[in-house]
Amino acid sequence: MIAKRNNKVLSAVVTLISLAAVGEAYAQNSVTLYGRLVGGVGYLNKIAQPGGDTADTFRYAPNWGTSWWGLRAQEDLGGGLSAVMNLESGFSTDAGSTGTSLFNRYAYVGVASKTFGALWLGRAMGLPDSEISALDPMGYQNTSLATLANGRIWGSRANTVTYNSPSWGGFSFRGQFGLNGTAGQFNSGKQIGGSVSYQNGPLVVKGVYEEIRDADGGFNSLYTASRLYATGVVYQVGDVKMYGGYALTRSGGNTVATADNPTAANKQELYWLGANYQATPALQLIGGVYRANRNNSGGNGTLLAVGANYYFSKRTMFYATVGHVMNGGNAAFTSEAGDNRPLQGSAQQGVYTGMVHWF
Repeated sequence: MIAKRNNKVLSAVVTLISLAAVGEAYAQNSVTLYGRLVGGVGYLNKIAQPGGDTADTFRYAPNWGTSWWGLRAQEDLGGGLSAVMNLESGFSTDAGSTGTSLFNRYAYVGVASKTFGALWLGRAMGLPDSEISALDPMGYQNTSLATLANGRIWGSRANTVTYNSPSWGGFSFRGQFGLNGTAGQFNSGKQIGGSVSYQNGPLVVKGVYEEIRDADGGFNSLYTASRLYATGVVYQVGDVKMYGGYALTRSGGNTVATADNPTAANKQELYWLGANYQATPALQLIGGVYRANRNNSGGNGTLLAVGANYYFSKRTMFYATVGHVMNGGNAAFTSEAGDNRPLQGSAQQGVYTGMVHWF
């Protein structure tokens, strides 16, 4: 059965690439195949074990970010209007696995105009993922802002309508609305998001809001069904780019306890500061300090992260990152995003290194 499923997936991919090649034969249509691959190894210590013990691990760990490949197409419809589409699939280079769906990041069709902006219909990355990442000095690695957010600011959103405005005097905005399609239950699983950005020379300012509701139309989980508010500033002076931001996540009074939130906290505040330094044209040094506080005896966590990115070329990069997290109270934040939590109130260290190639 697995072989048959893999053959079907391979057949679908070959068909799509063939269609892309055919599309390029027509002057009115532009099709691009693109992607990136990330591979690496990592070490993580003090992982909580049954019975109260801890253990370390050394493993294959492409923790700099997700690998993906995709297809983009654009057709000129005249009058400054274009038809657009994007299919993008994330995967892991450890086993080449794509997860439960093929195009799990982007799968949309829409229209775009330089005057009026772009409207997408279909799966797209959530606004927190695509907007807040620009405010993170570590660039959304597995040791980054996303670590203490426990996945709340990561990921794509299904069944969405997404609008992206053009830039007006440095200002732009985006809106996203997820439709659940459930008769008589308009709020069940509903997702709404919006963002505002301002860019003027070395200054970037962003504000993001997103709400994701549970099956009953409420907010019963701090990290999966909640309201998120975030804002941040980026400013560049010479070879140094400075970052700062704040995020507030709130769920409802019926918040349930989970492994990531054992005391059923319904509020988390997250602060961060950091910088990137372009030491040479090829070498970039990065670092950030992140602090998360939860209510309801949820504890707190402080993450210290430093790293280096070395570009052999515009398409190939070597990376190395070190993270140290300090937990207080009932918190058990990890130093790397994932399920390898330390014991509550304990510290944890992680280091990983590898390569990235874009095509």
